[in-house]
Amino acid sequence: MTLHLVFSSPFTNSALKDCLAVMNPNDGILFIEDGSYITQNINLLPQTKNKYYVLSEDMSARGLFACPEINSINYDEFVALALEFTKTISWR
Repeated sequence: MTLHLVFSSPFTNSALKDCLAVMNPNDGILFIEDGSYITQNINLLPQTKNKYYVLSEDMSARGLFACPEINSINYDEFVALALEFTKTISWR
């Protein structure tokens, strides 16, 4: 199980598209920094059994709001989440 960290906005580069192309069914994605803009168009995410997360502090810094399809987490929950997965991959 891999936790994919998407740092870039899905509207400015291909990081999310590249990430989705290699994901396995039990992987998860954490959207951080400008990746949190995914909350503006969740239709970009396939409806699979993958789990999606967004860092709440990054959403707040950008004036964004949570959506029910993506789990909003804080930094402590980020650390716990990283421990759940066997590896992480960063996408910029």
